[in-house]
Amino acid sequence: MRLTRRLNDGEMSQWEAMADRMIAAGKLVGVKGSGEYDAFVRKLAEITIDALDTFIRRNEGNLTAAPKSPVVMAVKAASAKKAKHGETLLELFDRWSAECLAKGEKRPDTVTQDRKIMVQFAEFVGTGRDVRTITPIEVAEYRNTLRDLPPKWSSNKTLRSLSMREAAVNARKLELANTAFTTINKHLSTISPLYTWLAEQPAWAGLINPCNGLHHKKVKGKNPRPPFSTAVLNTILKSPLFTGFLRDGKEHLPGNSMADDWRKWVPLVCMFTGARIGEIAQLRIGDVREDRGVWFVHITHDESAGLVTKSGKSRSAAVHVMLADIGFLAFRSRRLVEAVGDLDAPLFPEIEANKRGQISGKPSRWWRDYLRDIGVKKGRDGYGIHSFRHTMADRLRSEAELLDDQIEVVLGHNQKTTTSGYGELPQGTVTMFKGWMDSVRFDGVDFSHLV
Repeated sequence: MRLTRRLNDGEMSQWEAMADRMIAAGKLVGVKGSGEYDAFVRKLAEITIDALDTFIRRNEGNLTAAPKSPVVMAVKAASAKKAKHGETLLELFDRWSAECLAKGEKRPDTVTQDRKIMVQFAEFVGTGRDVRTITPIEVAEYRNTLRDLPPKWSSNKTLRSLSMREAAVNARKLELANTAFTTINKHLSTISPLYTWLAEQPAWAGLINPCNGLHHKKVKGKNPRPPFSTAVLNTILKSPLFTGFLRDGKEHLPGNSMADDWRKWVPLVCMFTGARIGEIAQLRIGDVREDRGVWFVHITHDESAGLVTKSGKSRSAAVHVMLADIGFLAFRSRRLVEAVGDLDAPLFPEIEANKRGQISGKPSRWWRDYLRDIGVKKGRDGYGIHSFRHTMADRLRSEAELLDDQIEVVLGHNQKTTTSGYGELPQGTVTMFKGWMDSVRFDGVDFSHLV
C-alpha cells in the first residue's frame, strides 16, 4: 500500500500537515520538530493507514474486519471502560443512597460521609469508569494503598496536594502512621453494598462484586467505651467544673466561677439518664416535662424539626431523684424564664451543630478535652461522655437488678422482635422508668457538694 511505503520511508509530510492544522485550530498543543510532535504524527499515520485498511477489508466482504493498530486498540479499550451517561460510580451511588434514605435505611449524615469514601475510590480507579470493568485487583490495590496512608491523610499538609498513590509513597518515606484495618474495612463496606444493590437491578444482573473476600479478617476496633469506675466518678464530680473553676476556657483549673449551662448539665443529665450526648444536647425546654407527678426527659425523634435519635424513635427517660436534688429542674425553670415561656426554645442555646449537622460535636469534643485536662483521660483510652451511658448500663444491672432486655428499653436500643413491630407506643411508662432509675443509687459516689 502506498501510504504504508511512505510511513516506512519516513515521508511524513501528509500527516504533518494534518497535525499542523490541528495545532492551528487550537485542538492540539505542540512544537513542530519536538519529540512529542514527531510521535503524534507517527500515531496519526498509523491510525489513518489502519482505518483505510479496515475500510478496504469490509468493502471486500469481511464485515467483521476490525482495526489492528495498537493505538486504535488502546483507544477502543479505554473507551469500553467508560461509563454511560448517568452510570458512573458516583451517579450510581447517589441513586442507591437516595433509595436508602427513602427507605430509612441510612441517615443523611451517613450518606454524606459514605460519599466521601466513594469520591476517593472513584478518583483512584477513574471517575468515568464503567462499574463492570473495575476488578478485584484494583480494589485490592486501593485497599493496600489506603493502608500505607496515615489517618485523615487528605488533611495532612505534606500529602493533601498529592494523588492517593503519590501520597502513599511519601507517607511510607516519612514513616507516618498507617490507616487502621478497621477503617479499611469500613471503606470496603461502603463500596461493597453498592455492588450488591446493582446486582439486584435488571441492567446489572449477575454483576460480580470486586470487594468479595478483600475485607481484613479478625480485626476489631481498639477504641472501647469503658464505663467510669466509682473512683473516677468522684474525681470528675469533685473537679473544678463542679466545685469552682478559674474562668471560661480554664474550667479544669480551681477558682470561684461556677457553670450553669451545658458544660455542667449535659454531662450530669447523660450520667443520670444514660442517654446519648446528641439526644441531650438537642433538648428543648418543653422536653423536660411532668406526667402524673413524675418529671421526665422526652427524647424526641423528629427529623423535620432537626431532632434525631439513633434508633429513629422517641422515648422517655425519668429524671433521677438525685438529678432533681442537685438542681436540674430548677435550671429548667430558669431557662424557661430566660426564653420568656417558650417551651420550644433550646434547653442549651449555646450548643450549635457542627459542619456535619451534629449537635453532639462541640460538647463531645469539649468533654474529652476536659477529661484529659483533669487527668482522667489518657490518649485513645476510649473515655468520653459516652462512658456515662456504659456506666448507667452497669449500674442498672448491679443496683436496679435489671436484665439486659429491660436495660435495652431504658437506654433506647433497637429491639428487633415481632412484638416490637406491633402498635405505635414505645415500651415502658415514665412511672416504670422512674422506679428503675431511682433504684440506681450510685453507691460510693459523693454528691453532697452538689445538692
